[in-house]
Amino acid sequence: MEASYDPAHVARIFDAYGEQEWDRHESAGFAKVAFHLHRKYLAETIRPDDRVLEAGAGPGRFTIELARLGASVVVGDVSPGQLELNRKHVGEAGLESHVEARVDLDILDLSRFADGSFDAVVCFGGPLSYVLDGAGRALDELIRVTRSGGHVLLSVMSNHGSLRKYFGGLWEDRHGIPEIETVLETGDLPQELTSTAPNHMFTSRELLSLLEERPCDVLATSAANFLTLGNEEEVEAWMGDPERWERLLEWEARVCAGPGALDGGTHIIAVVRVR
Repeated sequence: MEASYDPAHVARIFDAYGEQEWDRHESAGFAKVAFHLHRKYLAETIRPDDRVLEAGAGPGRFTIELARLGASVVVGDVSPGQLELNRKHVGEAGLESHVEARVDLDILDLSRFADGSFDAVVCFGGPLSYVLDGAGRALDELIRVTRSGGHVLLSVMSNHGSLRKYFGGLWEDRHGIPEIETVLETGDLPQELTSTAPNHMFTSRELLSLLEERPCDVLATSAANFLTLGNEEEVEAWMGDPERWERLLEWEARVCAGPGALDGGTHIIAVVRVR
């Protein structure tokens, strides 16, 4: 990829992005499903009194969930603006006592933390995508600061699932077939094709290959959404019936964990145990 990771640029982008990063988890039905699935794996993995590093915490959606699970959280993000929003939202939720510290954090350099400092590390959303070809080094750091037997929970942007999500608008898009072909082939999304920062979108094979090269065991993988992607009107109808909505979430969790769906959502989730 021609672009190189620039943490200051990413920080400026998300400082300006502001509350949109908080709002995006409720912007559409598929986004609510993605949030539910991420939260599901937190609930299945994090235990009360776990010391957790949340790397790329953003405005606090998952910080709040970790606090509700009883964890003690070190909140980290490259964006000072997002850290301030995190303070605001966690405080409004009455859960600030669960935050051990908030730190300016670049996932390529966690040298401030000793080996095995945390029971779990959570890196959900885009951090591993925004470091571009540094994802392997970032994973090394996330694993290093997690104790043996502890867990790393992560998600990355999905190459094929993102194409699936935006396919309906490609016909009218100002960018041509060669640009889209390059993104599909490489996973690299340049600045001119994104409203945020340049990033790398993964296939499940690529992500699993990176994990298999490291001292950890993959316990679970999942697409972040599948059934609900591209079916927004139908999803809105299901959301209006609490019983049906709960059933749909159950179906999504089941389908998204299957290998046939893994590349079909906006994000790919993985839970690993550190050796």
